[in-house]
Amino acid sequence: MRTFMYILSISFILFLQGCGNIEPVFKGEVEGIVKDYTGLDGCGFIIELENGDKLEPAQVLDSNFVFYDGQKVIFTYTELKDVGSICMVGKIVKIETIREAECKGLTTYSSKLPNDAFTVDSLQIINDCLELTVSYGGGCKNHYFQLTNLPTMGPLNTLMLCHEANNDLCEAWITRKVSFDLKELQSAGTHSVTFILRLNFEGSDYSRTIRYDY
Repeated sequence: MRTFMYILSISFILFLQGCGNIEPVFKGEVEGIVKDYTGLDGCGFIIELENGDKLEPAQVLDSNFVFYDGQKVIFTYTELKDVGSICMVGKIVKIETIREAECKGLTTYSSKLPNDAFTVDSLQIINDCLELTVSYGGGCKNHYFQLTNLPTMGPLNTLMLCHEANNDLCEAWITRKVSFDLKELQSAGTHSVTFILRLNFEGSDYSRTIRYDY
């Protein structure tokens, strides 16, 4: 009987080891920055981790989540060991859960910035982060905000706040906070910078001049 139980135990361990070579490896929640690799053959958006590792999302369970270059995200993922890639810049993964990190970085200018309407109810700068209270119509889909540093020849930086509503047709009035890291605007030898904040949607005349001390 003892011999039988010993053989059974060894068989079970070998079975688990064999499964380890087949089943994907689950990772805990991590933070990364989205990079736009669409200029490379077969590539799209990838996520670069804090240690420099790169992940290629082959599947994202949240179909409404919108990636953009420079976006800070917190997510969980499963590595897919049996999926190939033409891009070949990192591990192929399935994104299980994903959300934008607080105090997101500024994004670079693009001709395809989202331009859905919203209002800015209040703003303040806390620990190098521009924190805004925004409101918009919706309630049925995920909404995303990004702050873009526009190219300009003038004396002041112009930052454009953009809203992606994902074609949400629901009419609930949503109010939430979003925040963005301003450290990119800092210059060596100075302790403050002034910038202009504008909103990116048709008909908006919002323009506010803001001083950022650091």
